[in-house]
Amino acid sequence: MKRTLLFFLAALLLGTATAATGTKTYKFWVSFRDKSGTPYSILKPWDFLSQKALDRRKRAGKPVGMEDLPVVPAYVIAVSGTGVQVLLSSRWMNAVLVTTRDSSRAVELSRMTMVQKVELMGIWSYRGGAAELNPDAFEHFGLKETETVQDTCRIAVKTKKLNGNDNNGYGLAWDQINQLNGYELHKRGYRGKGILIAVLDAGFYRANQMEAFDSLMLSHRVLGTKDFVDFDNSVYNDDDHGTQVLSCMAANVPGLMVGTAPDASYLLLRTEDHRSEFPSEEAQWVAGVEMADSAGADIVNSSLGYTVFDRPELGHRYAELTGNTTLISRAANMAWERGIIMVNSAGNEGDGDWHYIGAPADAPGVIAVAAVDRTGRRADFSSMGPTADGRMKPDLAAMGENTIVAGTSGYFTGASGTSFSSPVLCGMIASFMQYAGTVSPQAMRQAVELSARHSLGKDSLLGGGLPDFRLAMDLVKGTNTRKEITFVQGLPSDTMHTAFNISTLQSPAKTWFYTLQDAEGKTVSQGSLSLQGGLMYAAAIEPAGKGIYTLTLKEGAREWKKTFYFEPYEWYD
Repeated sequence: MKRTLLFFLAALLLGTATAATGTKTYKFWVSFRDKSGTPYSILKPWDFLSQKALDRRKRAGKPVGMEDLPVVPAYVIAVSGTGVQVLLSSRWMNAVLVTTRDSSRAVELSRMTMVQKVELMGIWSYRGGAAELNPDAFEHFGLKETETVQDTCRIAVKTKKLNGNDNNGYGLAWDQINQLNGYELHKRGYRGKGILIAVLDAGFYRANQMEAFDSLMLSHRVLGTKDFVDFDNSVYNDDDHGTQVLSCMAANVPGLMVGTAPDASYLLLRTEDHRSEFPSEEAQWVAGVEMADSAGADIVNSSLGYTVFDRPELGHRYAELTGNTTLISRAANMAWERGIIMVNSAGNEGDGDWHYIGAPADAPGVIAVAAVDRTGRRADFSSMGPTADGRMKPDLAAMGENTIVAGTSGYFTGASGTSFSSPVLCGMIASFMQYAGTVSPQAMRQAVELSARHSLGKDSLLGGGLPDFRLAMDLVKGTNTRKEITFVQGLPSDTMHTAFNISTLQSPAKTWFYTLQDAEGKTVSQGSLSLQGGLMYAAAIEPAGKGIYTLTLKEGAREWKKTFYFEPYEWYD
């Protein structure tokens, strides 16, 4: 009989808790040397990967390899035999996370011939028995089918509908989608249908009871849930951070709040323990991403980041932010290689002691998202780059200051943090993926990043800045439906607040020249577009001050003009 993921996970993970031998609980990461004797084969990937996962890998050009094979079952059984409890395993890292109240077990584990190394992942004061694992949680490639909405404890929407203009049905959430020109996708029917988004977070408290998620829950588009922290039966009884994050994408209350991917399907995975901060959460994140891979997720939103921990000696140093050093960043890169578009918050340390982005936002395979306010101005708290190896991060930006989210009390309210700019952008990318169809993940990501206002002049504050999904639509299909505009980026709106770049969709036959004039016809700036990477561009064009300006672009007899109003940021309080 064919061996299935259910069979092996159930056999491997139902370890027994060790007897009480101390007042503290320890978690260790046990890495194995090899996968010798594995019953799995890359020739039978359906034993551990869904067909949807295999199809996505094909589009990404990444065949199944030895690193994709699950941990050798005999190794996990041997580890369990030492008296520790195996909590989870990692295919890509060839390791298991174990817990015990006897720290000397780590020495015993390190002496096993198949073990490469043992690393401490956290220490907690003992608060009771170790969590028992539920074998039902291993259905559907390790996912538990979501609970149904409970009518008796349903949380109704309490915010009143707007009077007059309801902002095309988006209500309070209009700014966060309009800022990305995302309405252009939605009004054409691209709202994420058929796209599977995995959300890794600290919990989704009451999400299954909230009217804000009725269209999601009642249409059964939460395809699975899993708690990697407590291994209990529900992700809906923990922290509400994930609920707010989810609402940025999935809420659907026309006239009040519509998320950026209201028709997408979701996996809700709890990997973050809000009660403490230890490296074990990175291991849980890795397991969550691998589960998303197995289930065939197209895109991941992770509004999480790791820098310092409750025990300073276990924390990261800035020098580790090379994009491929920390456990979590290495896993993020592996997910991207397998065609999963990884979207992660840049972090909220911009005005704190750390300043920089965290892991996995430093990974090249991750789109690290900075936060701006509704005017496009950078939020002070938004974490900065560059990475320790000198790469420009973050990558893009979205609204993360006073972002509208659904609260568990039934009210829609403003919340701030890159935790919310990340899902706003993630949901928009999911809707864009529906439009792009079978285009490779690499081409989709490139189109989104090229559409950003400052893609040719990324900085360490906002990266490329705000993407323009109307322009991304032109790019990904290799066409420019607005024939009179031959530019990837120029002036996306009639009001500007910062210097801007312009660049062509493709290398023109002739040189283009630009002239920027004020309302009196005085030339403020002029020049030609420079060739870079097959495209022509001009960077950091800046008006002289508040007022009306006209930008003129010429190629021989061809001419394009745009008039706009400029009001620099310092005019805002």
